[in-house]
Amino acid sequence: MGMFETLVGSRVPQKYRKYFDLPERRESHKFTNTADSLLGSAARAWLAENEGPCGVYRLQLGIDALGLRLGLIEKAERSIDIQSYLIRDDLSGNLIALRLIEAANRGVRVRLLMDDALTEPIDAGLLSLNDHVNIEVRVFNPFPRRRSRLISFIANFNILNRRMHNKSFTVDNRVTIVGGRNLADEYYQTSVTSEFLDEDMAAIGPVVEDVSDGFDEYWNTKEAIPVSVFDKYVPHQALNETIEAGQRHLEKHRDSPVIRGLNEHLIRDLVDGALPWVPARTELVLDHPDKVRGLVRRQIGDVTERLIRMVSSAVKEVIVVSPYFVPQREGVDFFGALAKKGVRVVILTNSLASTNHSSVHAVYARYRKPLLRHGVELYELRPMEEGDVVGEADAARLTLHSKVAIVDRRSAFVGSFNLDPRSLYINTELGMIVESDEIGEAMASSGLESLKTVAYRLQLNQRGRLNWHYGSGGHDVVAGKEPDTSLWRRLLTRLMGLLPIEEQM
Repeated sequence: MGMFETLVGSRVPQKYRKYFDLPERRESHKFTNTADSLLGSAARAWLAENEGPCGVYRLQLGIDALGLRLGLIEKAERSIDIQSYLIRDDLSGNLIALRLIEAANRGVRVRLLMDDALTEPIDAGLLSLNDHVNIEVRVFNPFPRRRSRLISFIANFNILNRRMHNKSFTVDNRVTIVGGRNLADEYYQTSVTSEFLDEDMAAIGPVVEDVSDGFDEYWNTKEAIPVSVFDKYVPHQALNETIEAGQRHLEKHRDSPVIRGLNEHLIRDLVDGALPWVPARTELVLDHPDKVRGLVRRQIGDVTERLIRMVSSAVKEVIVVSPYFVPQREGVDFFGALAKKGVRVVILTNSLASTNHSSVHAVYARYRKPLLRHGVELYELRPMEEGDVVGEADAARLTLHSKVAIVDRRSAFVGSFNLDPRSLYINTELGMIVESDEIGEAMASSGLESLKTVAYRLQLNQRGRLNWHYGSGGHDVVAGKEPDTSLWRRLLTRLMGLLPIEEQM
């Protein structure tokens, strides 16, 4: 048993013991002796020459976000810690998995912590990865596999409804990536049918230690169960067969724009000291895993509380980007109070045409008019890229997935937090607050400028009805109904809005 490991099997709660034959589970923690690693040396050299205390770098493009993750895995020497809500058996998922196996073959310790809400389709792949001596996979708050998932969810709703939504990616405890991206094609511009507009923040400096501490807290909590508990119920291939299947998947796509577009420029610049990190004061904000045990209704988490303080401090301007935006009455009053005291409040969320969750839009829709009456500027993402022809652009479909808040162009939050009841009260979330005029100004100015071409602006007409304003073909267009949607979808969404589902959105 290593110096970083202790047995924790006795701490596993009875609710999981009755579902699974639990293996012996060992507690493990971050490696602290990584300063002289390749990534540690690069980070130390930059921090020694720049006022910080941290360095941050925005990952706006999905292909860059994937490229840097793959590059970090390739340069890893001691440890890789990945926390995610979702991973798919697709191009990006296979790229990451194969690189993780290569790193593990070099002796790198890999810890992969997945929420269990959407892992069932890839149980076999996770079990194969877990067979590697240097890879351990755990699932957070797992569903039983010996009976119907739906029956389990209904019978244990108060427990299984609460999910780990955190996303972090940390290598050698020296470089981390925090943001909204899961491990799937749509987040990295590798999908041919849709693209999620998202944002991550890479960082070096003391905040990396905080991310690692947060990962350790989740990894060692009693809700994090070894994926090997599914072995009895889920047949899976040997690791070498999984590797061969992954390689065949990549070979099939070797001529795709994705593979051709991937490059190592970010990791090369990072190692060479040429990556343009921005000096900043950086704070990790995270909910603790025991939030999923809090059965008290409407009990907010630590991320919610910190963001309320951050946004409340605004003097001039607040910009909020949230793909799933359900402010409820309290949120309308909160943003309305800011607008009343002279703060410009700008909110961007998905339109009905761009959202991947019509049920969320159905609930959000009831708050649009109250927000506009309070003086809030409300925008909704258009589903098409500029220049696409409406109705013929499935391959260019855009969906907003960024979770961002910018206050007075000096403070910026990037993370997993949506402004909805699920993030507020139910799921655990994680993010990073960056105090930097350079980052704040860049995010605010580019975001506001892009609204002219990528979003509809909502306004009330003289009769108090909603209008959507946008440009098309060089002309200003005013629509009196949800643009780029069918009558059937609008009707179905309106019917969903009548259901008592708001607390679960």
